[in-house]
Amino acid sequence: MENLNIGFVISMYDEIDIVNHSILCFKKNKCKVVVIQSNPGNKEKELDSNQCDEYDMLPDVTGGKENYLKMREKDGTDQPYIMGAIAIPRNYNKGFNLMKNMELDYVVGINGDTKITNLIGIKKIIEKMKESGKIIACTRYIGFITFDEQGKFIDFQDRGSTQIMPQFFIVDHKAVKEGMFCNIKTTNKYSTEQCMGDEIVRFAKEKSKGFFDIAQIISRSPYPRNIKGVSYNPEQVSKMPEFLELLIRWIREQNGENVNMLLTRLTKIAEKFIR
Repeated sequence: MENLNIGFVISMYDEIDIVNHSILCFKKNKCKVVVIQSNPGNKEKELDSNQCDEYDMLPDVTGGKENYLKMREKDGTDQPYIMGAIAIPRNYNKGFNLMKNMELDYVVGINGDTKITNLIGIKKIIEKMKESGKIIACTRYIGFITFDEQGKFIDFQDRGSTQIMPQFFIVDHKAVKEGMFCNIKTTNKYSTEQCMGDEIVRFAKEKSKGFFDIAQIISRSPYPRNIKGVSYNPEQVSKMPEFLELLIRWIREQNGENVNMLLTRLTKIAEKFIR
């Protein structure tokens, strides 16, 4: 693949060790780096802005680390909370606007707990995007129930879902210059995934296209383990062997809510023994 100018937008809180590690990789590969940090309330957790091409710190929407941890305890439960859907789109809006006028080919969005150690996997995804004519590459959360706009745990994600995971995605810079991810709306205050996906739907509609006309789905898994150089937060990655996880993901895609609810219960039990 020809030389690519790649930029990274990082939305972070207090994950400075992971972010510092990723920035070393970006600088080694001469990538542009924009970091938007939600105020961690601790000077020791503030990133050194001198390493970034652009940096900004925005207010903490959680009300402090203690409240943040209490909200995180609700992850994976049917208890709604408002945090990510406010902070993450806000941070990406700021970061992608700062990337707009840079000389780039592609922009990668990541959260602070996603570590990048090399660009091999990212460049392979970009190659597939070029071959298929897609302008964004992303993952989804198929087969699970998420929160609807009223905070009810009833929104089943089937294979037609347009919600995407905010931890890692790639966008053609031409789309960024046209405003993609520069003004993400909070369409669901309980779901970052819906806010991000709705932004893609909005952009596609402006081009008289649909979500799947412009989106390259990276993997059946929302947190794939086979992207060389990309490591997700270990708490998010399945503990099952990868071949088994992918098989379960395939079954999820082919079936409706009842089968998927059963799979969720069974996998939760299985992962307790695997841990």
